[in-house]
Amino acid sequence: MPHFTIDVLADQCGVTPANIRSWQRYGLLKPHRDEKGHRFFDHSHIARIAAIVGWLHQGVALSDMLALFNGERISQHAGWSSCQQQLLAHCESFKPQKLRALIWRFGREIPPAILVDEVLRPLRRWFDAGEQPAPDMSRVLLDTALIEYATFLLNSVRKRPAATLLIMAFDLRDPLELWLEAIRYAGDGFRVEVLSGAVADPELSRVEAEHIMIWSERMLTVTQRQRYDDWLASGFYVFLAGPGAKCFTVPG
Repeated sequence: MPHFTIDVLADQCGVTPANIRSWQRYGLLKPHRDEKGHRFFDHSHIARIAAIVGWLHQGVALSDMLALFNGERISQHAGWSSCQQQLLAHCESFKPQKLRALIWRFGREIPPAILVDEVLRPLRRWFDAGEQPAPDMSRVLLDTALIEYATFLLNSVRKRPAATLLIMAFDLRDPLELWLEAIRYAGDGFRVEVLSGAVADPELSRVEAEHIMIWSERMLTVTQRQRYDDWLASGFYVFLAGPGAKCFTVPG
């Protein structure tokens, strides 16, 4: 049976080594040991991680999962609202250090894509739905801490060989969206560079990154669509993200 290191297991499962270590501390994963006492993982751990990720998607707390694995029933779980309320409490009480510590903790415990889509984006949408004419200190504190966390992840990944990804935007309403995508893809192991402002007419021939993500708030204009098709025809590994990507159709 194949043996995996923690890094290989993380790549196989679409999570991070930090996630796996955190789940070990909760007693959810136990590595095997060979005759020399070295730790290793195998296919049984892949199935176990799939179950953990599935429950995380449902908002089940890590602290409740061991009971589920043991066949026990748990009380109604709160979904992701508990995580969001903890973050919000530190924002509203203006505790930058505690907020950063909590974001870092969630980053260790929750796979990046789930953290971004189920915790951080909904919380920021809640701020957007408020009646304030401009972002208040709580919202700005959250965004600042998220940029700090994203840059921490980006710097960590740059210390090891990995595929490179440039994140940029045709048009941009909210620059923090790019940093959230940076958290997602740094968690996938990419060495990410972020251009945090809109670039209406990118010159991709100047870019050395192996992959390029272009954010778009709106449906591509005719000119942008033509540029995009030309990039693909020229061999650029470019893809779209953001609301505009949902309006994009590939010709059949």
